[in-house]
Amino acid sequence: MCPSPDPDPAPGLPPTDPAERRARLATRANPAPRLDYRVTLGARLAAGPGVLGGARVVVDYVPDRLLLDPEGFNRYINGLSEPPWPGPEALGVAILDDMNNEVVPRWLRVTVHVAPDGDTHPPGTVGRAPEEHRVVLEDRQPYWDEATGAGLDGRPGSPRRE
Repeated sequence: MCPSPDPDPAPGLPPTDPAERRARLATRANPAPRLDYRVTLGARLAAGPGVLGGARVVVDYVPDRLLLDPEGFNRYINGLSEPPWPGPEALGVAILDDMNNEVVPRWLRVTVHVAPDGDTHPPGTVGRAPEEHRVVLEDRQPYWDEATGAGLDGRPGSPRRE
């Protein structure tokens, strides 16, 4: 007897279709694909119920052929406010996968930062929630920058200085 397929191919992630999420992203051609330079885009999830309401998302990347359109990025982040994410780790993994699929950057860092400000603790969590919860995910194209071994911040594996 064959095992039945897993009804949830991504356990722990919200039941959203990656194609729907990615459709909100817009890209344009990189004006200088021969150069390595870093682009940073940041936005906040809409405030709302749940631990991730108001979380800040920062995407740093070294583009290859495509750039993210800032308006499309904001539209994408606004769309991520809708599903109930189980935590910043799941949200960060989804963003990393979406960016790698749509933009295919040479190097990519996604940061999801949840930090209650003042009285914005979710109900019932004052005194129990951490002051800060930051998740940082990185990826890069295979063998990218292997020749120099150093990047923009001087550490091996990060984008190199030009």
